[in-house]
Amino acid sequence: MSRSLIKKLGIWFLVFSLLAIHFLTQNQVHADEGSAWNLMISRTGDCRIHFPARPQMVQQSFQISDDGLRLHYDVYLAPFEDKGVCLLLIAQYPMPITKGNELTGLEGLLNGIIGHNADNKLTFAKVIELQGTPGIDFLVHSKSNYFRGLAFMIGNKLYLIAMEGKKENLNEKIFNRFSKSFELSGEKNQEPVSP
Repeated sequence: MSRSLIKKLGIWFLVFSLLAIHFLTQNQVHADEGSAWNLMISRTGDCRIHFPARPQMVQQSFQISDDGLRLHYDVYLAPFEDKGVCLLLIAQYPMPITKGNELTGLEGLLNGIIGHNADNKLTFAKVIELQGTPGIDFLVHSKSNYFRGLAFMIGNKLYLIAMEGKKENLNEKIFNRFSKSFELSGEKNQEPVSP
């Protein structure tokens, strides 16, 4: 998959997911830091994560080439109090990313997040290893908002674990609780839990 195509795809599905966050999280049930969080298993059963409230899911698919190749993704969203939104985005590309090009795809995603709003600034980004694969740990902020995330790619899937909210409400403890609850599932035959 070409570098420019990966960057374009990253921008498109991120823009959609950010719009979905604002649309879907109005007037939601809220959870606090001490409450029991909700285990969510992805629709495909390939991962699990704990959300602070029961997540909603948005599914999207769109054509990315003239020969009919499609990008599919699921976005799971749940509010955390009135302070932010937790999200898990799983994008499935039509073909695997060439081994060694994962960071190029992740850079495209990060550039798409930064470029989404002219006020966005990169606070930090560092390459990490997440469950045996390269990833990016990052924080983007604007004058009033933050977008805190971890992203990594395995095969033809991109995983983005993130929180978004007002800048003054960034809670690294909650983000760490959310992101560290993420696990890839080794067994595909698990029954997924619907959000």
